[in-house]
Amino acid sequence: MSGFQYAYGDLLSDITKPFIIGIFIAGLITFFFPDDLTVWANEHNFISMLVMLVVGMPMYVCATSSTPIAAALILKGLNPGAALVFLLAGPATNAATMNIVKNLFNTRALIIYLSMISICSLAMGLLVDQIYVLSGIQASATVGQASEIIPYPVQLSAALVLTLLMAWNKISTLRHFRTGHSIG
Repeated sequence: MSGFQYAYGDLLSDITKPFIIGIFIAGLITFFFPDDLTVWANEHNFISMLVMLVVGMPMYVCATSSTPIAAALILKGLNPGAALVFLLAGPATNAATMNIVKNLFNTRALIIYLSMISICSLAMGLLVDQIYVLSGIQASATVGQASEIIPYPVQLSAALVLTLLMAWNKISTLRHFRTGHSIG
């Protein structure tokens, strides 16, 4: 029973806000970014990875919100390696984390920390791009294909259930907060 309470209580509370923010940003990217991002990203794979590294590092973006953002960028044509760099570097580094590492240790430790995240993220990004090239798969063509497998009524029902669970959880949290009772 405590597993259900954690999954539909604490965990859902933790991911609701970043998930909604990620979906909102992904919608903005899908609407406003040019469709010809593919041309530039495919001609400049490594540079696009560096751009995503520079964009992702100072952002405060958790894995929950970065996933739909990366999916939207791939849908717009960003190479999967660059999206992976964003997914790895964004949640691992942000201004708050960098400040804590620097204050707890020192500037040298911060430089080593950021260097290792950068090197590993870029290496994994290059590997992912090579896998896509060798397998002959175009990432933007595969994003969203799960929707073809799952019937639309099931998709709609799942979205409705998730929305209702998030709303119910938020209302319960607010109700407990206002009455002064602890949750759980």
